[in-house]
Amino acid sequence: MKKFNLILMLLATITMSAQAVWEATYLDVPATKIGKFVELHKKTTDMAQGEDRTIVGSWVYRHWYGSGHSIVIYDLFKSAEDAVKDDFFGALRKNVDKLSEAEQKEMSEVVTEWWSFFKNHTDEMRMHNPETDHVSKPDVDWDIPFVFVVGSYNSSGSEADLAKAYMEWSTRPGVENGLQLGGGSTLHYKGSGSDVQLYGGFKNIKEFAESISNQATDNPEARAKFWSLVEGSHSDQIYIHVGHLVNGKFDLAGPDN
Repeated sequence: MKKFNLILMLLATITMSAQAVWEATYLDVPATKIGKFVELHKKTTDMAQGEDRTIVGSWVYRHWYGSGHSIVIYDLFKSAEDAVKDDFFGALRKNVDKLSEAEQKEMSEVVTEWWSFFKNHTDEMRMHNPETDHVSKPDVDWDIPFVFVVGSYNSSGSEADLAKAYMEWSTRPGVENGLQLGGGSTLHYKGSGSDVQLYGGFKNIKEFAESISNQATDNPEARAKFWSLVEGSHSDQIYIHVGHLVNGKFDLAGPDN
């Protein structure tokens, strides 16, 4: 039995290693200070790039509607191993050390103020296969303050089956035939998050509302399977895209940012 369990663990490790990893960080930043946080986040993030980093993407959203945290940061890595290896503060220290004494003092104050917003933050790690768990329209301009909707669900059965059912019922039809720009799913791996998170991007609130009112009904089997696997209550949050990493720089959403 022990040998069999070891084989299962090895298979699970191999499977997970093929998955991308999202590290989600949730912050409770006062609404009046979100603008300041974003300003500091850009300065700190830009300074913390270099050979010590294994990160391949980072997206920041501010809360718009629901009961969730005011800021969520999603950092993307090719694997769980890369997520562990990533050395944000190592890269930051090296780059700050290259500055003049006056610039070091100024940057130190920026980082200290930025880090103060992380008090009482929570985080989790989620697994994601970009080939099967994400779909988007071609040539989408993501450099806009698009609407980002996240639904968090727990499953009474297979988490993967629940996510797949929603993708087939709502996400793929919404992207292929509707107003949804893109969307997908992530599965819980580490931390205190829900079993499944389902996400979608829309150009604006108007198109999101229109998309929901015309949600696909041409796959009733997938819809029924999805709801049959949902356990307990679920939560939905609406965020607005603030900015994301582009070529090693944090690009604020919108033109000329």
